[in-house]
Amino acid sequence: MMLDFGEAVRQFYGSYVNADGRAQRSAYWWPQLYQLIIYAVLVVVFLMAEGTTDIIDAVVSAEEANEEFVFTDDMTIGPSGIIAMILFFCFAIANFLPNIMLNIRRFHDLGQTGWLVLVFQGLGLIQPIGFVAGLVNLIWFMIPGTAGPNQYGPDPLERNSDIFG
Repeated sequence: MMLDFGEAVRQFYGSYVNADGRAQRSAYWWPQLYQLIIYAVLVVVFLMAEGTTDIIDAVVSAEEANEEFVFTDDMTIGPSGIIAMILFFCFAIANFLPNIMLNIRRFHDLGQTGWLVLVFQGLGLIQPIGFVAGLVNLIWFMIPGTAGPNQYGPDPLERNSDIFG
């Protein structure tokens, strides 16, 4: 049975240290959408903060002039921008472990080892290989999981299957 948005996000946080079992596509993609929305709101708040446009203009000007950007004392970000940055980083830190565990369970649903998360994270550090690896991972996670039970547990799409049992 496919999960709805709320249930997928609840499972995302409820299983933040659980690498066992499988995660169907909806259990993966709904939390990704949820996080994207939160990050987008925080970025918009940051960009709308007082002083942010001056800093962005200075960065763009330095880039166009092929010069190094220098942050000066008169460049300040308003309180809403600072709060947005703090919330952005706190949200990222709070979601780091749940994302790793969800990725492991998603690989399990595809019949693969969870160690592939480490492989893709490592490849992500090497540019431009990281971009290609990210695309491969993205496409791979769009593929339906193995039908029926596999070595990592029962099929989460089957009715009355205990996904986290």
